[in-house]
Amino acid sequence: MNPELSAWESGLDRFIRLDKGDFIGRQAMLDQKAACIARRSITLAIETDGASALIHEGVYLVGRITSGGYSYAFGHDIALALLPPDLTAPGTELAVPILGERRKARVVADSPYDPDAARSRK
Repeated sequence: MNPELSAWESGLDRFIRLDKGDFIGRQAMLDQKAACIARRSITLAIETDGASALIHEGVYLVGRITSGGYSYAFGHDIALALLPPDLTAPGTELAVPILGERRKARVVADSPYDPDAARSRK
């Protein structure tokens, strides 16, 4: 979340409790929710071969990457991107240009992580 993105667009809506009573910013949150969200921040897994996705790189015809880099833990690039809500379901396949080549990208659920720390215990 930053001045450019609302909590709804940032995917932080799971932390918003509009039913908890009045709070500073509640009306603004209600107004944003009613306005229909045009984009959401999602996580992409990108197939790369020695190059990484860069900030502001496009997601072909539908959005843009806001940050990204190679994940040694997962063996592929991971990027955050802004996409229309109808393209945010996990498993949605997209394409990202990296060094002039079209690379396959897939929406993954939230940010990938290892909740049991199994990888570090090997």
